[in-house]
Formats: sequence, C-alpha cells, structure tokens
Amino acid sequence: MKPGKLYIRIFLSFVLVLIVTEILIFGLFMVSIGRTFRSHLERHTSVKVLMVKELLEKKIRSTQGTSLSENEDLKELISRIGEIYEAKVWLVDTDETPILKSFAGNIPAEVLRISKKEAKDFGDIKLYHGFRKHWEFYATIPLEIGDGESFGIHAIFEGRGRHRPEGGFALGLAVIGIVIALLIIPVSRFITGRVNRLRQSALRIAEGDLSHRVIVKGKDEIGELARAFNRMTDKLERMIISSKELTANVSHELRTPLTRMRIAEELLREKSQHRDLRELERHLDAIRKDIEELDTIIGRILELSKLDIHESPLKLETLNPMGLLNGLLERLKPVIERKDLHVKTDLSFRPPFKGDREALYTALLNVLDNAAKFTPEKGDVIVKMHSEQDFLVISVINSFEKLAEEDLSKIFNPFHRVERSQESGSGLGLAITNKIIERHGGDIKAFNSPEGLAIRMRLPAEPSEG
Repeated sequence: MKPGKLYIRIFLSFVLVLIVTEILIFGLFMVSIGRTFRSHLERHTSVKVLMVKELLEKKIRSTQGTSLSENEDLKELISRIGEIYEAKVWLVDTDETPILKSFAGNIPAEVLRISKKEAKDFGDIKLYHGFRKHWEFYATIPLEIGDGESFGIHAIFEGRGRHRPEGGFALGLAVIGIVIALLIIPVSRFITGRVNRLRQSALRIAEGDLSHRVIVKGKDEIGELARAFNRMTDKLERMIISSKELTANVSHELRTPLTRMRIAEELLREKSQHRDLRELERHLDAIRKDIEELDTIIGRILELSKLDIHESPLKLETLNPMGLLNGLLERLKPVIERKDLHVKTDLSFRPPFKGDREALYTALLNVLDNAAKFTPEKGDVIVKMHSEQDFLVISVINSFEKLAEEDLSKIFNPFHRVERSQESGSGLGLAITNKIIERHGGDIKAFNSPEGLAIRMRLPAEPSEG
C-alpha cells in the first residue's frame, strides 16, 4: 500500500528530530568526555616521547666516539621503538637534517609544513595533533648529550582512529538512529491508520450513512477527536431526522387550513351566483381566520428552526423571574377571568439569576398559555418557583385530566396534540419551550401529579453563553 502524505510527514518529522537529538548528544560527548579522553591521550603520548628520549640518550652516551649515522645499536634501538609504539621515529641534527630513521623512505611532507603555532607544549615536548592528517600525534623533543652536542627526536604516532572514542561513539549513534527510525515506521502507521479510519468514516457519513460511527479507541487527542466526531454525527442525525419530521408535519398542518380555504373559495363562487351577501361575508371571515392560522404556524416554524440551528447566541442578563411570571399572569388575566380559573402562586428564588429575557418570556408564555387554554372552566392553575442548589425550578400545574405515558413522552414534539383536548393549537409551543430551556442548559419534564398535569422546568442560575 502506498504511504500517505501524512505518514511521510510524521516519519520525516520523527527522523529530523532524531538526527538533531543525535547531533546534540554527539556535541555534548565531544565537549565533555571527548576532551577529557584527548587530554589523557596527550599526556600518555608525552610520556612515551620522554621514554624514547631517555632510551636514545642512554644508548648515545654508552656509544660515544661512534658516529651516530654508523651506530648500528642506535639504528636497531630506533627501529624497535618504532615497532613497539607503531610510530615513525627519526633523529636530526641541529640543522634538522635526518641522521637515523626507524622507517624507509622520506620524511612525511605534511610535518614539514606544520606551523609551530599549532604545537601544544608539555615541557620540552611539542605535541601536534593530526586530526586532519593521516596520523594521530606528531611530537618533537630536544636531545642534549653534553660537550655542546644537541640533537632532536621526532616521532609520528600513527593508528589514527584507534584511540579516538568519537568515531566509535558516532558509529554507535548511527546504529541506534537506524534502529529507532525502523521503529518509527509502525508508530507512524499506527497514528496515520487511526486518522485514515476517521477519514473513511467521514466519507461514509458524507455519502448518507448517518448510522455509521467512528471506532477509534484511546484517551489521546485522536481518541477525543473521534468521540467529538461521533457526538457531531449524533447531533447531525437528530437534526436531519427532526427536519424530516418537521417537513412532514408542516405539510400536514398547512394542508388543513389550505383545504378549508379551498372549500370556502368554492362556496364563495357558488354564493356569489345567488348574491347571498351574508353568506359571502361569513366565508370571507373563515378565510381570514385560516390565513391568520397559517401565519401563526409559519411564524412558529421559523422560530423553532432558528432555535434548532442556534442562529443567534443567548443574550444573558440578570433578571427577576418572579417579575417575569407575574407579568405573564397579568397578560393572561382576560383568559383566566373568562374561564373563571383559580390561580395559585408560590414564588420564591435565591438571586442572582441570569437568562435571555426575551427567550424565557416566550418559553414561560407558551407553558402558561397552554395551562390557561387547556384547563377546564373553574379549574385550577398552580404556579410554583423555588431555588434548588444552582438551579431555578419552575412548575406549572393545571387541573387537566391525567395523560397516558405515550402522550407525556411526546408532548414536547413539534405538532403533537393531545387527542382529548377540545382546544386547537399549532402544537409548536411546548417544542419551542423545550428548545429554549435546553439552550439555557436546563431541562423540562411533563408528568401527572395529584393536582393535575405538571410541567417542570429546571434552569441553571448562571447558564453559559450559547
């Protein structure tokens, strides 16, 4: 399978970080251990040079009177020293002319070009590093025999790299780097594999499979992304299902007044032929009423749609819910008096309380309006409010007959109506209230109580912006 771009990027990022890390480790090694090792090696080399000097000085003194260039014992000693120390050793006179050598051939040309500024002094010994040459150290030391005779000992210690720990350490780092790079391959595939599963799931959902969910385990960022993706899909599926149901219900609800208007129009045509003006006026009134009903339904549908898509954020402000409820009860006073309803209130709350005044006004109006509308004449409406920890609880109870559990579970669905009710309505009021309460971070519930049908709303005292 061809590796994806994300996989290649992750792999190369890991390798780049690994290379930088190894360079830093190698630099630290060179600064700390490397310098210490080199210092020990320099001292060790200087000791070897002193030993060479003592051996040669002793041999020369013991064979005085013999020309150094013809001194076979001295030649043999220099050759053995060269073999033992794996070095090129030669003896020079005062004008730097070679007298004896432990090797055949000419003096290495590179030592003739070395500047004295490059030397490191260890007493009489001058030590040169061969970091860029084919040898490790080059050392010189004067040799004085007496009677004014002086010579010079030169030595090149070969074996470059044998005594350099940085080479082995660098090789070890390179091997470790290769092993880690190989281990990065499955790690990168693991990460990109989970991302690919997310991508495939997104494509399936985009093709219309809203029941599909991402299966990516783990508590890391990718796992959190998968869970957020599934929550988004859940909400999307609910919104689409709700939209389909809303469309079907809207079609049904709009068809009823349109049918009545069509019938009224036909009757108008019929009555116009007989010039029955009284009947014409009655049918015109019916058409006007149906138009107003359509306008109300469309307005409620638009309001519900805005709440579904969170078109505008909540405008939270500190408010007094007691004043809000009392104002609504005053507004509904004509309906209450006409039906001779008995309204009882038990209102208390612990400030502060924040909410969207306009939205809560609509939500509470829908609940109170339903209570007044569906309560039988001379019935009871009870409104309660109290604080409960960090929530404000508002209950509206009316003396309506008990509802079946099926009705209680569907009462907040758009266009749902209780069949036993004699009152007409759009069936959208409680659905809108439910959306408003949910946007405030609260919840709403319908249940049968000893006093009648109860609607209980729980609102957080300080909701988050939404």
